[in-house]
Amino acid sequence: MAEAAEDLTYPCKVAVVYHPAFSDKGYPALKGRVAPAFQELESRGLLELESVRLLEAKPADEDLAAEVHSESHLQGVRASGYYEIALLSAGSVVVGATEVAAGRALASFCFVGAAGHHASHDGFWGFCFLNDVAMAITRLRGSAGLRRFAIIDIDPHFGDGTRDILGPDPGVLHVNFHSGYGMAKSGGPKNIDIALPHNADDRHFLAGVDEALAAARDFEHDLLFIVFGHDGHRDDYGAFELGDGVYASFARKVKESFPEGVCYVLSGGADERVARRAVGDVVEVLAR
Repeated sequence: MAEAAEDLTYPCKVAVVYHPAFSDKGYPALKGRVAPAFQELESRGLLELESVRLLEAKPADEDLAAEVHSESHLQGVRASGYYEIALLSAGSVVVGATEVAAGRALASFCFVGAAGHHASHDGFWGFCFLNDVAMAITRLRGSAGLRRFAIIDIDPHFGDGTRDILGPDPGVLHVNFHSGYGMAKSGGPKNIDIALPHNADDRHFLAGVDEALAAARDFEHDLLFIVFGHDGHRDDYGAFELGDGVYASFARKVKESFPEGVCYVLSGGADERVARRAVGDVVEVLAR
């Protein structure tokens, strides 16, 4: 698997960040979809395209985790048995976001073995252990000099951990799709909650996407994170009733608004078939 290259003279369209450990050692509810989704990219021939660069995830620095989370939180994650895979998952997002921030990729898609958006400063639940996006933002502010970030979280479960850490930050826009479950108080100046009914279909969802993208355009961010949970599909475990083609439509809308500067972060979802279609469609849109 390729390493991030410092001397590339042109950006790829999408950097895919992956590690086999995500499917071998990831959280049980999430890991079964990882290898099939990656294999879907291979079967479509996407990884052979010149526009696609495959990178191997590296563990995030423990010092970076300590900047975002309390020591009691980290002790709890160590005790859970998922500390190493959580560090590797957060490191995947750091790698993907860094490639985009450095101009080596127009976009990135980061696989993970444990998700992040329910990990707050001092607590975790819902298959999430370390807040990958918060850690990536912290790193980019320190190393790349970026200051303003937008986050669009389409996982139907409220991203309470991200809101806890980044909600008060005036340099972060947090747009959160949700069905009400796990919802926290908004707080902070740049937080938008898009509540959809439990039976929300593609039309409801894509109307919310238009609202979210308009907010991101107004915010004038340096980099956009997409927290990409496909558990909103009607065959997965989330609350929405989305169909097979909606994630391609979603990715096209994002790409039309933001042709570059976007980092997709895999989040919730367990169904293997849904993962194949959803991840394959998103990466294909980004690669073409």
